[in-house]
Amino acid sequence: MRTLLLSAAIALFTVSISPALAAPCQSIVNNKARLACYDELFGRPETAPEDSADLANAAQATQPAPAPASAVAAARPAGQGASEASAVAVARPAATTASAVAAAPPHHFWNDFALRDGPGPNATNPAVLAITHGSDNSSSLVQAGLTWRMGKRFLPDTLTDWGWRWYSALWMNMNTASDNPYNSRGAQLGAAGTLFDAKKDGFALGSSINVNVKEDAQNDTLSQGLAFDTRLILPDFLVVGKPYDPGGSSWFVYPLGGVYVDHLARVEQGQSPGTATGGYVGMTADYYPGGYLWRLKFHASYLTARDLTATSGLNRRSSHLTRFGVDYSLAPNKDGSRPIVMPSISLERIVGDNYIDGTAYTAETVLSLKLLTN
Repeated sequence: MRTLLLSAAIALFTVSISPALAAPCQSIVNNKARLACYDELFGRPETAPEDSADLANAAQATQPAPAPASAVAAARPAGQGASEASAVAVARPAATTASAVAAAPPHHFWNDFALRDGPGPNATNPAVLAITHGSDNSSSLVQAGLTWRMGKRFLPDTLTDWGWRWYSALWMNMNTASDNPYNSRGAQLGAAGTLFDAKKDGFALGSSINVNVKEDAQNDTLSQGLAFDTRLILPDFLVVGKPYDPGGSSWFVYPLGGVYVDHLARVEQGQSPGTATGGYVGMTADYYPGGYLWRLKFHASYLTARDLTATSGLNRRSSHLTRFGVDYSLAPNKDGSRPIVMPSISLERIVGDNYIDGTAYTAETVLSLKLLTN
């Protein structure tokens, strides 16, 4: 009898306490905010950020951001002290608080599309657009990739925990104003995310793997292939601060590399269709001076690529491309927010060629409009 009464008392105590803990969370209407509230109260394992499939977002996600104890304290009943809430906040750095999730704007289908200078979530620079029109002729320079982040369905849990997502992309690289005009386009389907954990391991690899098709309309060539791309992320050393910050300077440097297998189904005259395998290495660097020059961005990149093997009848390819210049942002984001569309004016020097995206050899200085979305 005594055991029965004791069990009933424990059950009654448990029932009375559980609603008290859950009550602050039950009043939150937004599903994600309510789940975040429960996570703060009861704890959960940390996972990669939702947007880590985008290299630019993943790099910024590695920057430490202390979680305010006030958000946790506000969600707890009055009986639990502020010191306990502070302990939870300190034990779980950079956790997403309920208030932060509640303040996040609603997600729209448009947010899944990103416009960059190349295809895939690993592309970080804005698309390039320059068009001139005269009485006798007109010319254009377009270097753009439109990427659709397709989500994480049908991916293994291990990859989704690391932030991997499916994506598809279309891209175009055209310059009719150059002495050596070129006109290439292509499509990709693949998955992208991070390898390793920048917070635990001190570094991460923003990576992607894809199947692709590329067409060079200028030289009438066509290829299908498989490629793997990766970029090194080193927080607090090569990745520092945030872009366009009036409060101080920042920089983002990414050593990169990749390997590929291309089946060249349509080739230039004098060659035979076949398969080529190779790789490429390079680096991209962006520097934001901040302060009174917060709208400026200095950037440079270098890429060298080479075929390592090629079937008989194919010429081995090699290329080197260097770009550097300065952009002036036209977006009113002085408060640190990132607009959906970020236009800028760019003055850039381009020297070299790149057979991977069809860039023919050029040595020119280009004034252009650049656009970056999401």
